[in-house]
Amino acid sequence: MKGKLYLLTITLFSFVLSCGSITKEEFEKRTANLESRIAQLEEKQRMLEERNLRAESRIDNVSESISSIRLELERLKLGRSIPQETATRIPEPRKELPPSKPQETSQPQEAPPGDFQREYDEAMKLYNLRQLNQARDKFIDFIKKYPRTLLTDNAYLWLGVIYRDLGEANKAEAVWLTLVERCQKKEMPDCNKAPSALLQLARLYEQRGDHQKAKEFYEAILRDYPLSEEASTARAKLGR
Repeated sequence: MKGKLYLLTITLFSFVLSCGSITKEEFEKRTANLESRIAQLEEKQRMLEERNLRAESRIDNVSESISSIRLELERLKLGRSIPQETATRIPEPRKELPPSKPQETSQPQEAPPGDFQREYDEAMKLYNLRQLNQARDKFIDFIKKYPRTLLTDNAYLWLGVIYRDLGEANKAEAVWLTLVERCQKKEMPDCNKAPSALLQLARLYEQRGDHQKAKEFYEAILRDYPLSEEASTARAKLGR
């Protein structure tokens, strides 16, 4: 893609140099041709970016299927909570949080499973349609309304992803750290997305150039979730 853009730049430069000897009609024709080629390249770039997003979404589908199975178990067990492993604390989250941080409750969520499953699916649909602002608001409402369900950790993870996609990295970091903190405190019946949040945090710090902090999160994955899929990535990053 960069090579093609470079060639277009050279072509455009040569075109400008030759403009003095052509008619207005020829000038407009060549300009339209170059603009068309640039538009085609931009469209190819957009398609490649969308493919990357779909690949990331497919990776998460496996975990979504597991969540659905656990949801069915929750129905069969009449709301009994699933025990969670104890996680070692990681650095404290930033004070900057999303505008509508959910209020914590001391009692398990008592809403019918079908209600929160439907609303979660609606939020995911908005994200898949790349309606990011609407999806963000939907996930925030979901967390506020259902702070303790088998899908609450998923909502936190995807809310962070949306903030990241919107270019609000600090809010994404705060949301992922909040998810990890709530899992440490055992405030949710399921935390299968905690290792994914730790992995996202590690990548975020790598992008910032803070490799020491990224290493801490990779080590947290291996320490607290050694059997997770994310642990394989962490081992590779740490050379283990």
